[in-house]
Order: sequence, then structure tokens, then C-alpha cells
Amino acid sequence: MNSSDVARGADFRLCAEALIDRPMITAADDRALLEKIRRHQPALQAAFGRVTGWRVLAHPEFARLVKTPARAEASHGLSWAKGKLDYALLAWVLWYGEHTGGRKFTVSQIADEIRLRSAGPDDAAVDWTSHAQRLAARRVFRGLEGMGVLRLQDGSVDEWADENGKRDALYAWGAAAWRIHVALPAAELERLAEGRSASASPAPPDGTDEIRLYRALLLNPALYRRDDPAAFRLLDAPESLARVIQNLAYLTRWELEVTAEYARVLRPARSDDAVQTPIPVTSGLDHAVLCFCGLLRDRQAAGRLVSAGDECFLIDQSRVWQDVDELQKRHGAKWGKTLREQKVSALADDVVAQMKAWGLMRDTDEPGQYLVLPTAARLAAHYADDRTQDRDEDSED
Repeated sequence: MNSSDVARGADFRLCAEALIDRPMITAADDRALLEKIRRHQPALQAAFGRVTGWRVLAHPEFARLVKTPARAEASHGLSWAKGKLDYALLAWVLWYGEHTGGRKFTVSQIADEIRLRSAGPDDAAVDWTSHAQRLAARRVFRGLEGMGVLRLQDGSVDEWADENGKRDALYAWGAAAWRIHVALPAAELERLAEGRSASASPAPPDGTDEIRLYRALLLNPALYRRDDPAAFRLLDAPESLARVIQNLAYLTRWELEVTAEYARVLRPARSDDAVQTPIPVTSGLDHAVLCFCGLLRDRQAAGRLVSAGDECFLIDQSRVWQDVDELQKRHGAKWGKTLREQKVSALADDVVAQMKAWGLMRDTDEPGQYLVLPTAARLAAHYADDRTQDRDEDSED
């Protein structure tokens, strides 16, 4: 293989990784990467279509991999969204674009329309006098800007959010605006409008075990045997395991880790490219989560967790609160002023929400009880001064 083939393969994998990990690649954000994706689009489509059934959209202004998950997870949420209100406002903004035929609009115009339309018999209208709700709207506008759905043309959404609507911003719709909608049959929309559940999905085509396998590995934090035994069995056979490893190596630089109960891809350490690592450590809350995982890891090793089978464990909300309280007192100074002074119950809720987003924990059918997944025990945080203190204590003994 000559140097040009090596460079072409590296570019191809860089494009594939970015398409997997990012909802949209826009010209405004990274034109060089977008041009590489457009150049490799036929090969990317052939590869993704073969192993996952996903489509690659490559437009002069944006590129997107249309990713259908094998299993819906909390980790599939948008990275900038903080709660239900963000997703509700996202839906309202997209509705407004279709309702107005894609015309330009100001933030105050769409805010008034959302306020009027969001009021219902059992629902309170969006209240723009609430600073928290204006901040949610700002996250939505910024997120849609980053996805190429909206283009800011004048003004500042920051000033609107921070000054109770005294300022304004003018937006136009970007090229990606009409490429993120999901086509639903009219009959399905009528069922949902009447409050009925969606109809059963048609039987999947042959080979779907393998497709689900790749979709879970590339899109979910891990594929668990308990979630999809049929797909996981493909990793038990040496021939199919070798094929999976080969296909992953063709698409990405990632490695495959397989245990008795789960499999996941391992990304290399973050470099200067645009690909996001699956477990970011960018905030004090991330540190709190890793400290909590370390506590669970120690407790598991000591046999002090309630087993739920398949290397999973159960933990009650009250236990989480006690553990987070202990960790906050021990490490809170390293997490920043906000987390150090936050109420334990609120901090514990944030830790649980982040663990769900990372695919480390799930709800169970029992209120106030959580299922801890085996990947949580692979994580921990250790601070250098703590290790120094431990060594000092050992020397005193």
C-alpha cells in the first residue's frame, strides 16, 4: 500500500468517525471536513449501508449520517439539551419553520407564537418571564445554529435571553433545516393525535441481527447480551467476530472490547480532530460521576452490591444520596463552587441523569431503584493528592 492509499484510508476513517459521533457537519463549522466527506461519500455510503443500513447525506453546506438506533438510549440525546423543555422548544421551532414556509423570523416573533400555541387545557404556556425558560430557548437556538438548521443574521439571542426580551435576533433557515424531519405515514399521525399508541413495526428483514449489532456498537455506549442475545451471539463465533473486527477497522480507528456480558468500541485518546470521546470529562459533574463509579467499583469488589444478574447491580435512590453526600464532602472542593455548595439531593439527581446519559445506569420498574450496568465498574477517578495521602498513611502504619 503506497502513501496515497494510506492517506486516503485515514481521511475515510476520519470522515466516518465524525459522521458517527456528530449530528451534523456544516460548512460553517468545518468546511475542510465537509469537503472530505463529500469526496468520500460513495465509499462511505457503501460501507455504512452494508453494515448498518444508514444513509449518508452529503450536501454542499452540510453532511449527515441518518442514524437509526438498534435500541433507544438516554445517551442518544442532543449534547446541548438539558431537559424536557429543550426538546419541546426544539419541536416548536421546527414546527414554526414549516408553519411559516421557512420565512425569516425574529426571536420575539417565534417566542410569541410558541407562548400562544403551547397553552393547553392541561398544560401551562411557556413563560418567557422565566429566565430558566429563556436560557432553554437560547440553548435550542445555539444548538440548531451548530447543526446548520438556523443561521443568525442579525442581533443576539444572548441579549434576548439575558434581558427579558428587550433585545432581538433575526434568523434564517439553513440548508439542513428540512433534512432532519422524520417521515411518518398519515395514519400513524392520526393515531398519535388521538392518543393511541403507534402500530406495531413490520417484521425486520433478514440479517437484522448483524445490523443491530453494528448499530449498537457504533451508536450506543455498549451492546449488552441481556438487551439483544441474538445479536450478541454473533460475537461468540470466531468467524463472525473476526468479520466484525475487520469491518470496524475499515470504518474507524476504534478497537472492539468483548466480555461475557457486553461489547463496546474503545476510542483512542482525544486528539486534535473533531471526533468526540464517548465519556467526556469536561466539568465538575463529570468528575462527580467518575468518583461515584469508583465508589461502586470498590463496593462491587467487596461484594456489597445487590446483584441483578449479567454483571449488573441494583442500587436505591437513598443509597445514591448517601454516597454522593460522602463524595461531596470528600472531593467537592475539586468540583467547583457550584457543585460544592449544591444540595445533595439535587447533585445526586444530576449524577444519576449523567450516568443514564453515559449509558452506565438505567431506571427499573421499581420507583427509586436503579440498575447499574457493568461498564460503570470500569470507570473511576483518583486525585493525585488523595494518592499521596494514602501513601503517607501507609508509611505511618
